[in-house]
Amino acid sequence: MSRKVLSALMAFTLILGFAVVTKGDVTGSFDLNIQMIAMGTQTEAVQFFFDIQANLQVNVTLSGLTIGADIGFGTTGIEFAIINLNTSLGALQVNDQFVFAEPFGCTLYTGGGVSNSAAGGPSGQCPGQFVVAIGDGDGDGVIDGEVGFVKKRIGLELNIAGITLNNLAIFEDVDFPDIQGGSNHEHDHFDGTIPYDLFTVNNTVDDQTPTFGFGDVISVSGQTVSGITVTGLTAFCANGRNYIKKRSFNWEVNKACTAGFGNDSTPLEGGAKTPLLFEREDLTIEGIELGGIILDISTTFVPLEPISSVINASFTLLDLADITATLTSDNITNLAFDSLSLAVSSGNLSVALTDTNGDLQFDGTETSLSLVLNPNQNPADLTISLESDASGLTDASFALGISRGILSLDTTTVFSGNGSGDLDWQSTSFALSVDYGNGFALTALTGFSPSGIGTVNINLGVVF
Repeated sequence: MSRKVLSALMAFTLILGFAVVTKGDVTGSFDLNIQMIAMGTQTEAVQFFFDIQANLQVNVTLSGLTIGADIGFGTTGIEFAIINLNTSLGALQVNDQFVFAEPFGCTLYTGGGVSNSAAGGPSGQCPGQFVVAIGDGDGDGVIDGEVGFVKKRIGLELNIAGITLNNLAIFEDVDFPDIQGGSNHEHDHFDGTIPYDLFTVNNTVDDQTPTFGFGDVISVSGQTVSGITVTGLTAFCANGRNYIKKRSFNWEVNKACTAGFGNDSTPLEGGAKTPLLFEREDLTIEGIELGGIILDISTTFVPLEPISSVINASFTLLDLADITATLTSDNITNLAFDSLSLAVSSGNLSVALTDTNGDLQFDGTETSLSLVLNPNQNPADLTISLESDASGLTDASFALGISRGILSLDTTTVFSGNGSGDLDWQSTSFALSVDYGNGFALTALTGFSPSGIGTVNINLGVVF
C-alpha cells in the first residue's frame, strides 16, 4: 500500500474526528518515547543511539459508532496504523479492525527460515539499532519503506439469555515479517538484506511476498444457576499470537491454511481456495465449590497431541492464609501430572512452592514480603523477593517505591547466584515519573548492570 493512500486514510479519520467534535465524544492519547542506547560502556562519556517513537490514539463516538485510530511513528516514518470500528446492533457487539504496518527485518537474525532463537539469534524484541525497514511497494526489488496491509480482524459477540457467543474471523498475511524472536511466528529469516515485496501476492509461504490465509475462533460461554461458568473454544486455522512492531494480537492464522502448502503453489484438490484445519478445542469450567474449595478446570485438545489439563484449587485455611494449588498435566488420559505449584499468602507475606517434574518434591521456592516503611510520615513501599532451589538461594530482589506529591520513584535491585553459593549483583533499575495532572505525565527509566548502563527511556504522554 502506498504511503500516500495510507496517509489519506488516516487524515480522513482524524479530520472526521475533529469535524464531529461538537456532536460526538472524542477521546484519545498521545505518547512520545525517546530511547537512548549506549554505543559502548568502556569510557565515562560515550555516544548514544537515539530512537524517537510516537503513538497517537484517537476514538470518536458518534450515534453509537466508535471509530478509532492507533497510529505509530518512528525514525523510518509511519510504522503501523490500526483502524477500529466498534458498534452495537441490538444484542450484537461488532469490532472491526484493519491493521497496516511497515515490514521490518532484524540484522541479528541468522537466516535459514527457522526459529531465530533456535538458530542462536536474539529472543524477544529485536534491539532497535538492528531493526531495518524492508518494505518494497512497487516491486522493483528496492527497499522504499512502504506500509502494507497485514490483516483484517472482525469480532462478533452475541449475548442471549445469559449465553455469550463470540466469533473472531481473521484474514491475514502469514508471511509478514516478525521481529519478535522466539515467538511462535516462524518468519525470523527476514534479516534486512532482502526487501519484502508489498506490490503483489502469491501462494508460497515463508518467502518475501505476502501470502494470505483465513482463520476463525469460536467460543461459547454461560453460567449455571449455581454460579459455575462453562466456556468452550474452538479454533480453525488459528493459534498463538501475531506480532508487528510495537503491537501484538491474540491468535494468528496458520500458514498451512493458504492456497499452497510449504513451497508448493499447486491449487488444492477440488478447486478449494484454502484448506480448513482444526487447531484446538478448549473447555474451561470455573467456580466449582466442593466443601469450601473452589475448583477451576481447563482442558485443551490439539490434534495429534496428548490432551492437556490445568486444575486450580483455592481455599482459605482457618481465616489465616489463602492457599492456591495448581496442577498441570500434558497427558491427562494417563492420569499423570507434570507439575505442581502451591501458593500461600497471608497478609504481607506470600510463599510459592513449585514441583516442576511431578515427583511430589518441591524443586523451587519463591518468597515475597511487602512492607510499608514509615507509614505515618513519608511512607515508602518495600518488597523483598527471594528464590531458591535444591542448591540454596538463587535470586534476590529488592524493590522500593516512593511517592511525594506529583513525583514517584521506583527502584529495583536484583542479585543472582554465581554457582558457588554466593549472590552477585545483576542490575539496578530506576523509574521516575511526574504526573502533572490534566492528563499529562512524564516518565524516565534506566538501568545499570556490571557491564554498564542499559537503555534509557523517556516518555511524554497526554490523555485527552
